[in-house]
Amino acid sequence: MNSVKCNPSQISSTEPVLPGYVNNLKSRQIWISTSISILFVITFYIWFISFGSWTNWPSVTNYDGYYNELAIAFQGGNLSLQIKPSPDLLALQDPYDPTSRHDNHIAYPIDFSLYKGKYYLYFGPVPALFLLAVRLMGSGTIADHYFVFIFVSGILIFQSLLIIKIRKRFFKNIPAWLTFLCILFCGLISPIPWILTLAQVYEAASAGGQFFFLAGLYFLINALDRESPSIGQLLVTGISWAFAIGTRLTQIVPIGFVIFMTIFWILRIFFQTKRRSRVSSPLIALCLPIVFGLAILGWYNWARFDSVFETGFYYELAGPFLQKYSHVLFSPLYLLPNLWDYLVVRPKVGLAFPFIQSISGYGSIKFSFISLPPIYHEGSITGILFSTPFVLFAAIPLLTFLPKNKTTSDEIVADHDTYLFKWLIISLLGSFLFGLAPLVLYFFVQTRFLTDFISSLILLSVIGFWQGYNFLTYKPFIRRLYVAAGILLMGVSIIISILVTLSANAAQFQQFNPILWNHLISLFSR
Repeated sequence: MNSVKCNPSQISSTEPVLPGYVNNLKSRQIWISTSISILFVITFYIWFISFGSWTNWPSVTNYDGYYNELAIAFQGGNLSLQIKPSPDLLALQDPYDPTSRHDNHIAYPIDFSLYKGKYYLYFGPVPALFLLAVRLMGSGTIADHYFVFIFVSGILIFQSLLIIKIRKRFFKNIPAWLTFLCILFCGLISPIPWILTLAQVYEAASAGGQFFFLAGLYFLINALDRESPSIGQLLVTGISWAFAIGTRLTQIVPIGFVIFMTIFWILRIFFQTKRRSRVSSPLIALCLPIVFGLAILGWYNWARFDSVFETGFYYELAGPFLQKYSHVLFSPLYLLPNLWDYLVVRPKVGLAFPFIQSISGYGSIKFSFISLPPIYHEGSITGILFSTPFVLFAAIPLLTFLPKNKTTSDEIVADHDTYLFKWLIISLLGSFLFGLAPLVLYFFVQTRFLTDFISSLILLSVIGFWQGYNFLTYKPFIRRLYVAAGILLMGVSIIISILVTLSANAAQFQQFNPILWNHLISLFSR
């Protein structure tokens, strides 16, 4: 790719160079506003996960925690769980058949994997390894919903750090208050409130994978934004991404894409410098932890299921008959219905609180000419374009790659800056698309799966919004209208995300905090 002499997205700041103490003051304001916004959002997280009670964090299941069971197994030197299958379950001709289990009234732990008379977990083991370390230090049980809170808070922190990094690097003229609003927006939109109020092991796995992915992406961008890539930060990136894959296996797809982009970047440096050390050392630092992590994961699978590629998903005791339909759990047949569900399904609007309600996806009806297998299932969901309309700004960064006329001298930036900006846009777009890809081919549609790819799309939206702000530098009136429209879309996105969360989890609010729920209904029914 040829270097570009000008920044086609007009991402450079046009403000004059300020004295050092003024720049330091602005930087301090950004960090203060960021800290305040993070604390504010985490306060909301506590409200959601406690169902408004603040101090009592109830579990939505009667189970202590899947990761806790796995940590107990590891602590005892085992890979199988301490819980043993009932003799009646093992006596069935096909214990994986849900109908057979139901007809014989056999109780079983949902979504455990049964293999050779033992229970296992198909969920990635990394959270259980961290919990094992906590247990070895003398702490007790940590239920899965605590993991959801920790990982979601971590997503917020690294999203905020990425926003600050991007602003400092490319958008120095963006006001601190606007950065503050962008961080609030990132932390409060769907599916984050949703998964906090339905916090189980499934939500913990998705949030954990995304947390480690964003952590790696943050350190990667810092590593590449130098004359020579930072070996230490690339090593941290590799470790973070090994944890991401070990938590949520599907993260291997977007991670693989960004690794490809990183290799492309490092090779560009090699062709400029002709120094092999600038290729080999960074690539080893980045890839070695991931290769090592994959090797451990392969051994973990082999030791349990006699196959390096079997995570236990095939042997899962689920509601649907996974084994019977194993050949269509992932299929291109689901592409159009799932894209419709994840992107454009409209919520149901009513007059009673909470006013907006997610509905079951209807992509299968919209594309009724596609013959879908009986196992296909669409859960409650609101399409991203309706739950988070601010994502429309994500289209603006794509304009960066359109041919542009020569720009004025105050829009000229260094080749490295322009190249890094374009690399960032492609990496975010690719991680969004490749994070979405496994899910649009999957037989099961659920709101929680948005967690696997939404962060990259949100960061693209923020970048696009800021680019539009810079495009209108010399049109102050239009820019004020533009900012007002952006803030309105942020507010609408947050409100819709919260309302669909409240409607979807009304039963849990009524169970755990009926006084609050009745008060909300009374308040908004006036």
